[in-house]
Amino acid sequence: MHEKDTDKLVHSLKKAEDFHTIFSETRQYTIDQTLKTYLAYWLSEKHVSKSTVLKKAGIAEATGYQYFDGKRNPSREKVIALMIGLGLTLEESNELMKKTGYAQLYPKHPWDAVVIYGITHSLTISEIDDYLYSEGLKTFGE
Repeated sequence: MHEKDTDKLVHSLKKAEDFHTIFSETRQYTIDQTLKTYLAYWLSEKHVSKSTVLKKAGIAEATGYQYFDGKRNPSREKVIALMIGLGLTLEESNELMKKTGYAQLYPKHPWDAVVIYGITHSLTISEIDDYLYSEGLKTFGE
């Protein structure tokens, strides 16, 4: 499917006279995939196993497999832990967040700033937790 520029989609929606007409015209450009789909894609792309990702993410296997199977919806924090476990870059992480309906990492939020630093410096969850703890912020383990 060919993607349409987001700004053009917003412009079309703003100018439209009739919702049903414009929505049927722009529907093909909306994102209709689940976190499960993206996790499967990144597992394949990064050539890693679910168990390896979960270990690196610090997520219990029983819970983690339910995330991968789409049986449970993880919190934003758990999605970020999965991205770290997958070894995604900041850009890949924010794209996944955006396309699955989670808020992207935002550097003006202290917790997010620490996580951005961790991702861009290829830190482990434990190392990121150390920085979060030293700043008095909630850790992944809490």
